[in-house]
Amino acid sequence: MAIKNTPVSQNLAFNTHVDYVAKEFSFLVSEFGFAVSKNEFIGREFWIVYSNAPIDIEIVFEIGGLPFVTLRNNNMPHDESAYIDNGDSVEEFSVRAQQIKNSRYERREQKDNHVMTNTGDLLLKQESDDYLLCGRDEHIEYLKEAASTVRKNIEFKRGNIGIRGYR
Repeated sequence: MAIKNTPVSQNLAFNTHVDYVAKEFSFLVSEFGFAVSKNEFIGREFWIVYSNAPIDIEIVFEIGGLPFVTLRNNNMPHDESAYIDNGDSVEEFSVRAQQIKNSRYERREQKDNHVMTNTGDLLLKQESDDYLLCGRDEHIEYLKEAASTVRKNIEFKRGNIGIRGYR
């Protein structure tokens, strides 16, 4: 059985991600002087990082999931091995962002997520079907909520952004 490979440049989830990050996070460049410092694949993850020293806004996406958006203050210590983190996830500040992620995980974990074929066989819904039915809307809603949360954290200097040195 051959495996169908879709080039990432033709993948709906990837293209949705790139388009909506550019649209929703453009205020970082136009209003707050950030610049894109990373825009690349690292393993299976696609990283877009907006930087304005000492702050980084990291948007990490892996096809099949929702993005992770982290606000990082590089003036603070960071050592994963010692569990010292200088970043805040948007879910720490946005109940709605957490709800979007939770509902996606709960829906995808349901054991009854099957469809009946015309021959009576059960087939697991494919990820592409899930993305078209629900996932794309969740992806877009999550990015909008994440951008709104990032903006508020910068404006009000919430979390690690307000500690040690961001204007």
